[in-house]
Amino acid sequence: MPPEIAIELQGPATRGLAPEPLRALLERVLAAEGAGDASLTLVLAGDALLRRLNREHRGLDEPTDVLSFPTAEGEEGAEGEPFPGGDPAEGGARYLGDIAVSVSTARRQARRAGLALDEELAHLALHGLLHLLGYDHETAAEDAAMRAREELELGARVHAWRGHEDRA
Repeated sequence: MPPEIAIELQGPATRGLAPEPLRALLERVLAAEGAGDASLTLVLAGDALLRRLNREHRGLDEPTDVLSFPTAEGEEGAEGEPFPGGDPAEGGARYLGDIAVSVSTARRQARRAGLALDEELAHLALHGLLHLLGYDHETAAEDAAMRAREELELGARVHAWRGHEDRA
């Protein structure tokens, strides 16, 4: 069963964005990571939503570039539960969680890094997905493994600018 990826575009910051390249990237990485049957939601929005989510979930009253919300075991929709709207009789897809990306912040970061907006959005979506898959960057070893996985998919160029340190 192929992955089910819901992509929501919210607000004026997302006008003109084509989500299909992000869907293809996420599907490719899910397959490579052995999670091709998993599902998730990617929300592309502006700074206001990411600021609210950052404040509610991390206690930081500021916008951020990407947040990941892995579905914890025991919660409704926990890993192994069907994708929302999926057919439980057919097993549904394993729901990993949600990723929220600020297009506004991505645009600023892309400009500073000399990247196209599409490159920065791909980096942020991938970073969020890797968190859903269990990657982290709390230690130097974890950070190196996560960066290596990102660069394997997107190339070293995505880390040319070191402004990606404070992600959740």
